[in-house]
Amino acid sequence: MELWALFGFDLILLCTLVAAKPEITGFTKVVKIKEGTSVNEELSKITCHDPDGDKTTTSITSMVPNNPCSLCFEVLNNGADESLQYRAGVGTLDHSSAPSYLLTLTCSDMNHESTTEVIEVTVLPNTPPHFDPDKLFDSATMSAGMTSGTVVYHAQADDEEHDDIKYSLQVLPASSAGNYVIDPVTGEIKTTVDLKRECRNDVTFKVGISDGTNTVGPLVIDGSIPDANVPPVAANLDTTVQVPEDATGTAYKMLFSDGNGDPVTYTVTSNNAPGVAQFTLDGKNPNVDIAGALNYEDLASRQTDLTIQATDGFCTSSPYHLRLKVTDVNEPPKITPDRTEFEVCEGQREFDSHLHVLDEDQPDTQRWTLLPMTSNPEGQFGIDPTTGFLKTLMDYDVDVVTTPRRKTFYVQVEDKGGLTSSATVEVTFVDCNDNAPIFDIPDYTFAATECTSAGTKIGTISATDKDSSREQNNVIYYQGSGGGVSVGSGGEVVITQALKAGTVVTFNAYAYDRGQTPGPLRSKNPAVISVRFTPCPTTPPPRSTTKPPPTTTTPTTTTKKYSKKGDDNLPWIIIAALLGTFLMGVLGYMLWRYGHLCLRSCRNATCGRKCCKTRPKSNKYLYVYLMAQALFENSTDKE
Repeated sequence: MELWALFGFDLILLCTLVAAKPEITGFTKVVKIKEGTSVNEELSKITCHDPDGDKTTTSITSMVPNNPCSLCFEVLNNGADESLQYRAGVGTLDHSSAPSYLLTLTCSDMNHESTTEVIEVTVLPNTPPHFDPDKLFDSATMSAGMTSGTVVYHAQADDEEHDDIKYSLQVLPASSAGNYVIDPVTGEIKTTVDLKRECRNDVTFKVGISDGTNTVGPLVIDGSIPDANVPPVAANLDTTVQVPEDATGTAYKMLFSDGNGDPVTYTVTSNNAPGVAQFTLDGKNPNVDIAGALNYEDLASRQTDLTIQATDGFCTSSPYHLRLKVTDVNEPPKITPDRTEFEVCEGQREFDSHLHVLDEDQPDTQRWTLLPMTSNPEGQFGIDPTTGFLKTLMDYDVDVVTTPRRKTFYVQVEDKGGLTSSATVEVTFVDCNDNAPIFDIPDYTFAATECTSAGTKIGTISATDKDSSREQNNVIYYQGSGGGVSVGSGGEVVITQALKAGTVVTFNAYAYDRGQTPGPLRSKNPAVISVRFTPCPTTPPPRSTTKPPPTTTTPTTTTKKYSKKGDDNLPWIIIAALLGTFLMGVLGYMLWRYGHLCLRSCRNATCGRKCCKTRPKSNKYLYVYLMAQALFENSTDKE
């Protein structure tokens, strides 16, 4: 009894611990689905039961093959049961790539007990829709009188699976695409406009069909419109018209024609607003009229390109082109101002005539000439043919009495077309500073002693200027210095520092004028100045005032007798005579050697002959003179 009790408890416990597996009791072994299915579709219901009453869950645990639709299948819990479902849009069902899939389904309970089953999903190939094979090429006849919404052709197609068919349309040429539309369900091709706007007599339709998986086509329909409306035609456009700048009225007349006899209007476009503004184009009148004065010299409006399209109200022509080119007409040049007056310096020069040429013909060339009425003796004057500058061909000197100061020139300019214009130029030639000062003599020699004080004027230099006093052209000043000597602005030669005897200072001095036009001038050559310094003069001995004793004569004797005193003076008389003769020779030599310096110093001091009639004022000459006088007087006293 105890043994049974022991083994019976273990058996009950063992039975309690061993749980039952869940069972898949309901599903479809093989399911089918069409390739190209585009919506979610339930493939099979799945029933999984657990004997213990536990809750179960079913899932796909493997899939063979896993491409190209690895995510296309899923088990969904619908509450009371579960189902295998196809999910559209996450993959592609392609029979040629994967005709079937093997899905392993696993049902598990809460105790992780599970059971499996395999479902095969077969992919059925889709049959594409098709047209009637005998009508892949067709034709349709239309009329220009058809109104909008008229059916011009009805395309038809079939699908073996009875899939929905959708129709599509392509129209050639593309410019006619907006005139037609196809019903995607019925395949009817309808007009969207009155066919009078078709403006051509043929059109091609290409119809395509699709069942959502397969696209087939095209079905080609050749449409013809025997009475089609045609656009206007221009007979004389796509050309270039040359319009002279002096033209008026109508520049060109466009010729349009319409095959249906409809009235024609046109539109004009251009990217050159200034050019278009020169002409009148009203869209109805075919004339291109000139609106105002044309100007070839205006580059912006010289050439105008027009794009023209004509219409009869339904059909518009292709773009036509018309180029309007304004051509040059020679116009006379004009000199401005027609009269000028100004002053110019004398001499040989070229000068601006202050005239300008206005010539609307650009580019153009002009040539300047002097008119014959211009007085031009011996070819004194000329004019530059290119610039119009006047010029003197010789040294025109107004200081000459026979040379007129005021001159009238008559000038003319001629363009390349032979048209001319003239003007008058009044020129007053004035004295300008064109002559530099010239020294009266090239060399100046002066003397001074080593005792001459600073600031002492020892002479003067001078120059002359051929110019007149206008603008101080002949006002002269001087500059120059060397050693202890300088030249003042008035030409005075002044000692600035006494130098040792025997020193000779030589330097150059220049003369300048104060002319203003074109500017001051300096003498071309300098004056060479030489100053010799001599010793200071010595003071001469005082003259004797002792009178000789009176000579005593004896009236009683008639025979002349020499006294002893007279005999004693005889040697002195002889010596004085010899010495006087020597000094007179020395004086003669000195006058011969330096006399001309005395004369030049006198002339430079501007004292004239009066200076030369007096004793020399140079220290060295005064010294010689005084010495000779003293010796002479001494010899006389001794006699």
